[in-house]
Order: sequence, then structure tokens, then C-alpha cells
Amino acid sequence: MLINAGHSYSQTSSDPIVKNRIKTTVQLLNLWDSVNNNELNIKDPFTIDDWEQLVLKEYNLAVTQNNQDLIFKLSLPLSYIYHSETKFKKGIPLLALLYQQKDKLSPIRYKQVCIKLEEEYRASNNIEKALEIRKERINNKFIDNYWEIYKDCGLYDAAVKDYLQFVKIPELYTIKRLQYYFQLGELYMQMQKFDSAGIIYNKGLKEASLTIIENNKTNTYEKSKLIYWEACFMGLVIKSNIEKGDYSNAINILKYDIAQSFENSDNKIVKMNALAKAYIHNNQFIEARKYIDSVSGLLSEKTTKQLELDHLFLFSDYYTKTNNNDSALYYFKRYNHYKEEIYKNIQKNQSVLVLAQMEISNRRTALLESNKSLTESNKSLIESNKKNSEQKTILLVLLFFLILSIIVGAIIYKNSLAKSRYTAKIKAQNILINENSNKIEAQFNHNEILLKELHHRVKNNLQVMYSLLNLQKRRNQDKDTIETLSSIQNRIQTMALVHQNLYTSGDFEMVEIANYIKTLANHLEAIYKVDKKKIQIIFDIDEALKLPIETVVAIGLIINEAVSNSFKYAFQEVQNGKLFIKIKNELTETEIVIQDNGIGLAEVPKKENSLGMKLIKLMCLQLKATHSIEKSNGVTHYIKFNQV
Repeated sequence: MLINAGHSYSQTSSDPIVKNRIKTTVQLLNLWDSVNNNELNIKDPFTIDDWEQLVLKEYNLAVTQNNQDLIFKLSLPLSYIYHSETKFKKGIPLLALLYQQKDKLSPIRYKQVCIKLEEEYRASNNIEKALEIRKERINNKFIDNYWEIYKDCGLYDAAVKDYLQFVKIPELYTIKRLQYYFQLGELYMQMQKFDSAGIIYNKGLKEASLTIIENNKTNTYEKSKLIYWEACFMGLVIKSNIEKGDYSNAINILKYDIAQSFENSDNKIVKMNALAKAYIHNNQFIEARKYIDSVSGLLSEKTTKQLELDHLFLFSDYYTKTNNNDSALYYFKRYNHYKEEIYKNIQKNQSVLVLAQMEISNRRTALLESNKSLTESNKSLIESNKKNSEQKTILLVLLFFLILSIIVGAIIYKNSLAKSRYTAKIKAQNILINENSNKIEAQFNHNEILLKELHHRVKNNLQVMYSLLNLQKRRNQDKDTIETLSSIQNRIQTMALVHQNLYTSGDFEMVEIANYIKTLANHLEAIYKVDKKKIQIIFDIDEALKLPIETVVAIGLIINEAVSNSFKYAFQEVQNGKLFIKIKNELTETEIVIQDNGIGLAEVPKKENSLGMKLIKLMCLQLKATHSIEKSNGVTHYIKFNQV
């Protein structure tokens, strides 16, 4: 997990007055330098998104003009912004450019570029280049340890040992001290020593609270920065508890932590994953899915593989708990594939580290000797004769190579043993996955056949009812009764067409609305059209629009009543009738328009309160739709509803 420990960008919307004052690239660079100069302590007027837009605009202009001097100058703030957002794919080329021309950088900027470039190489699993930068940082005495290299090579025990041995605990009441506990706790989490991680995180939480109290007196930091760290440690304590199966107070504390994260997307991702896990544990699947989807959006431009791995496992767990076995299996396979890819990268990194181990050991020895000499600087040097000195040197060299051989052998043996165990585990999991996949596929095919047969039988039963009403019509001479029976038949046919559409399409939940409405309208035209009348039906329906079966039945009954009324009453005095049917979907709102150019309702007022009109109103009520009618120049129905 990466949490930006550097410059904290503004958490509020940008200042338009300051924005309007920036007229040139030089002004923009000067403002960025001022904000990022810790000694000046100038408040940042922009959000990180504002900075990215402003700097990227000037950078693209410099590239277009091939202005190499401006490209170099703008690469610095733009690379820092991308680093803060963990957009490492975009950041690495800019930092590499700055590193190649490091003679143009000030000592402070050179040190910062090295730190960021190494971190981005490590996050991208390019351990060779990361090691080169680390060596340069050590040569320049910017740093004196290798714990981050060990961590990224999966050697967490060595990382903790190096961290405790070489990283000094910073002063009280400083953000660097809080970062110290954060980093150490993360190492224990990687080792799955959740009790140890919890102890460190509680220590960090206690010191964050004390730092807030002290800062009220000194006003050293912006209050929001310290509140962020306090909330972050609260969330980390909960996260370590969740890993141990303790979900108490998880939801409220994680929500608070996320709310205080502001623009720190990495912290949001980690805590949203934990929050979704807590909701899944409580069977609150709708809330869990909201946070899972939010994480998916935040991960779109990230290169942090552990975050992606955790998210894939969370997807698999969510679909398993919601009994969506197909999706659960899909994400579990992706999780295993991704995990194996990370494992291969770790093995590759360890191989690179083995090759560099001798030089690292030399540097570690030199650093230890340097630290020792600082503590014993007041002791007098003991002279020894040349022969004893040479023997001691030879002994130390032999001892060093013996220890190095043991370390290399242990690493190789450990990797070989871990690989064989992991391969056996993956093989067993793949067998289980294949068995479950076959069972799920067989059950799915069986369910598909049953659903198809169900829709077919419903359609057939409705057709039987249609035919029975047809027999009844033939035996009846009363015109009103025949008309009533025909209306009932049309309504039955409207519902039968839905099931026919589902049966033939193979999609048993969603109906293609365009094909269904055209078939229904043509059916009604065939029933009511008089040969002498020329009635043109115009359709304006989204071809790709699909709606659930309940919604389609309601829409079909509405259109059946409206179109039937148009054919029966609207075109009695119109030779060239036109009937217009429109169904459009805009985001979540669906609009239906049914319009004819007939005589209008003003000529047939008794029909306004007919059974058909009541049925239209009833179906609109079912859809939670608004319904309005225009009665002049024909009849127009306007219906709108929200589709969840």
C-alpha cells in the first residue's frame, strides 16, 4: 500500500482569483515552487486535479513547440503530481528525463527525483533499475538502508530487521514519526503478523492524537494533515482486526477514515476494500457493491499490483456470497492468475537481489561500521602490528563469503520449497475449479432449458385463452360484447408476444423493446385497418434498448390501448392517417410518445374515461410514470418513467 507521504495538496476547490492571475508558464512554475517550498509554508490554492490540468496544458504546449527547456522545467511539477496520484506509467518517463539531466537540478530536487523514481521502479517491479537508484542514493548519503528493496522482493523478515536496525525513530510530534509507525505496521501486515501490526498501528494512533494536541500549541502543521493521520491509523487498526476475523465497529470507523482521506486515492482504495469486506460479512451486498465499484474506478490508472490483487479477491468473495457462481469463478481465476504473475515477479526480483547481494552486504557492513564509529568516536584507536591486521582481514573476508554462501543457499532453497508448495496448491485448486465449473455449467444449461420451456408454455396457454375467446365471439351477435372480447384478446396477445420474444431470443430476463413494439403494432393494424384507409405507422425506438419483462408488459398494455383507440376512433374522417410511436432511453429515464393525427378526444369525450384509459393510468401507476395527453390535432400520449 502506498500512501503519499510528501506534499499534501489542497483539499478544497481551487481559488479562481489565483487561477486568473496565472498568465504565463513562468508564473505557474513560480507558484508551484512557492507552494512546494516547505520553509515558506504557503497555503496551496489548488486541488491536485487543478494542478494536473494547468501543468499538463503548458507541458503539451511546450511539446508542440519543441521547447526543450520548458519541457524539462514542466516535467518536474508534472512528475510530482503523477507520483502523488500514483500514476506511475505516466510519471516514470518524466522522472527518467529529469534523472538523465540531473546536473540541471538543485541538490534538493535531485534527491527528491531519486526517491520518486526508485519508488516508481519498485512499484513497477523493475528491481534492477530501483537497485541502481538505491546505490546512488546511498553513495550520496541520502539514505542508509535497503528495507524497501527487501520488502519488494518478498523478503519481509529481512526488511523488518533492516528497518529496525537502520531507520531511526523520528522526533516526537512530527509527521515523519507517524510515517515511521505506518511503514513498520505495513511490513508486519505483509508478514501476516496481524497482532504485531495492530500493536504498531495503535501506537501510531496514540501518537497522532498527541501530535494534534501539541500542534494546537505550536501550529506547525495544517490541522487537516494530522486529522488524516489519526483517521488513517484508526482505519488501519480496524483493517488488522478484520484480518483476524473481528468486524466490530468496522463500518463507522472505515467510513470516517475514507472521509478524511481527501485526495489520497491509495488510502481510499485500501479502506474501501476493507469496508466492502465488512459489508459482505454483514450480508449488506448492495452497500458492498457500491464500494467495490468505486475502487474499480480509482484503480483505473494505478500500477500498484497488491491493490489490484486484493480487489480481484474481493470481487470473487462478493459473487460467491451472492450465489453468482459464474462471476465468482471468473474473478477467482483472474485472482489466481494475477497472484501467480506477482509471485513470478517476486522470484525474478529475488534473483536480481541474489546477484547484487554481495555488494549490498558490503554496503551494510560499511554502514554498520560507520554507525558504530559514530557511537565510539571518543574511544582511542588501538594499534596492532601488520601481521595480525592481515590475518584478521583474511579471516573476515573468509567469514563474509561463508555467510554470503549460507544466505544465497538459504534463499535458493526457500524459493524452491515455496515454489513446489505453491505449484501443488495451485494444481489442487485448479482441479477443484474445473469440477465446480462443470457442475455450474450443467446446472446453468438445465435452468436455461426450464426457463425456455416455461415461457413457451405461458405463451401457449395465453394462445389457448385467445382461441377460446375467438370461439365465444363467433357465437355472440352483440356488437358491444364482440368489441369487449376483441379488446381482451388484444391484451392477451400483448402479453403472449412478450413470452414469445423471450422464448425465441434466449434472453430470459430482458426483452428487445423495438422488435416487440413493431410486432404488436403490426398485429393491431392487421385487426383494425380498413382497406380503403391509408394508415402509416412511424417508429422511433432505440434498437438496442432492452427492458425487464414486467416493464415491457406494462408498456405493451399501454401501447395496445392507445394504438387500438387510434385505429378504432381516430381515423374515421381521415384518409391518410399517421401513427407515431417513440420510445427513447436517456441515462435512467425512459420516454414514450404515442401520437396520431386523427379527430382527437374532443370529438369522443366518452372514451376519455373508458376501461382502456383506466388501464393506461393503472399501468403508468405501476411504472411510477408521469402521463399527460394532448387532445388537439389528434391525440398524443406522453409517458416518462425512471428505469432502475
